[in-house]
Amino acid sequence: MRSRQKEKWLKAIAEELRALEDNGVWKVVRKPRDARVLHTKWVFKTKLDAEGLIERLKARLVACGNEQEFGVNYHITFAAVIDLTSVKLILVLARKWRVPAKHGDVPNAYVKAEKEAGLTIYIHLPQGMVISEEVLKLLGVESAKELVLELQKALYGLKQAGRLWNQLLHKKLIEIGFEQSLTDMCVYFRRRDGVLLVVGVYVDDLLVTGTEQSAVDAFFGELKEFSVKDLGKVSKFLGMRITRC
Repeated sequence: MRSRQKEKWLKAIAEELRALEDNGVWKVVRKPRDARVLHTKWVFKTKLDAEGLIERLKARLVACGNEQEFGVNYHITFAAVIDLTSVKLILVLARKWRVPAKHGDVPNAYVKAEKEAGLTIYIHLPQGMVISEEVLKLLGVESAKELVLELQKALYGLKQAGRLWNQLLHKKLIEIGFEQSLTDMCVYFRRRDGVLLVVGVYVDDLLVTGTEQSAVDAFFGELKEFSVKDLGKVSKFLGMRITRC
């Protein structure tokens, strides 16, 4: 790595690996004979705030989904995303109800979803991952080259990852009383005790408003198992800068 910000990027890589391990995304195993093993790569992104200033450096580990084979390590892949018209409608409702729309972000969203049942997916050890001598000895190998990672959860880059996360979030929203819109699969609403909440979903970004501020503020707490970040009043969504909602 030749970047002037090399140390910061290496720190971002370490943070990503730690987050994946903490989420139980994989287990280290000896490479089975004739196993189909997917390569991985690092994707680096400089995240900017609403003013265009650097907010943080993000390193994301992704599987090379182009190496997957249908019926072997993936099945259905479709995952819906919110329509831009629906986003605008939610912002209009926020303005009408005088309750500012809030923005939520789900960190490492895809890896919160379990992998598909009946499928075994292996990936090569990613660059930057160190296997201790203790683990090598425990698995009875002399070198990390004899090891692979067996995925336990979805990983960015897998063809089915977006669908698996979408299904998990959908299940949770239905569980806490939301209904799915008939006109947009990524819009949900809930009427409870005279209060209406509306939620728009774009992968791991949530746009929320309602008829009462307290209900909007409490919403993200209902998704605490996903560690949703409450980013406050929405200022940027899907590349749009929002100055009034």
